[in-house]
Amino acid sequence: RLGIRLTDEQKAFVDELVTRLVKKGQPLTHIYAEHEAEMPMSLRSLYNYIDAGELSIKNIDLRRKVGYKARKKPRGWVLKEQRYREGHTYADYEFYMKHTGLSALEMDTVKGVREQGKRLLTMIFQDNSVMLLFLMPDGTGASVKRIFDYLERGLGLERFQRLFPVILTDNGTEFRNIAGLELTEDLQYRTKLFFCDPMASWQKPHIEKNHEFIRYVIPRGKTLNPYTQEDMTLLMNHINSTKRPGLEG
Repeated sequence: RLGIRLTDEQKAFVDELVTRLVKKGQPLTHIYAEHEAEMPMSLRSLYNYIDAGELSIKNIDLRRKVGYKARKKPRGWVLKEQRYREGHTYADYEFYMKHTGLSALEMDTVKGVREQGKRLLTMIFQDNSVMLLFLMPDGTGASVKRIFDYLERGLGLERFQRLFPVILTDNGTEFRNIAGLELTEDLQYRTKLFFCDPMASWQKPHIEKNHEFIRYVIPRGKTLNPYTQEDMTLLMNHINSTKRPGLEG
């Protein structure tokens, strides 16, 4: 009710800093966490000043301020072929996690412009939101298995089992070779794989949310073919360096 509580100097400093960093693509929560000691107001007040038009940037410049489309009601999708899901459903996942106390990862793929061409295999650790990005030549099950084998060789079986004990993913055909992903070449278990229910992406919310960061840089409809694994590693490191409110800044 008292209006903006900043001096002209404070307002000019905040306006220049926030506007410059937002235009670089940084989320407002990250900017505030990085410069909290310099800020003469709370994060909530910063949002209010932007909402009131007191700064150069507007709500339309803030990614999370842009409204989402209304969610559609579930259509009751049923998978025609479900034998591969036996013992690996979301209900099985909940039971397994309840009785083991292990931590889990969520896994998905990100397509380019078409079904053909390069594709990203994405993984995220639920405990700390660290994301891994692996560029694959295509979206086949064989390419996914090669990534698993690469990680097992590099880490060793014991460390792989410790880091990737449980993986939750969707029902894409690239993940249906359960034995190939769960077992080593000499048939030892290296991980446990489970599938979300059909059309229930909310069951793996961490990775769905983190895909937004990928799409800021590689919009839908843009091919992945020009990129290399080095490009994806750079993108991955930028995403993992973003400060989050959910991780206490």
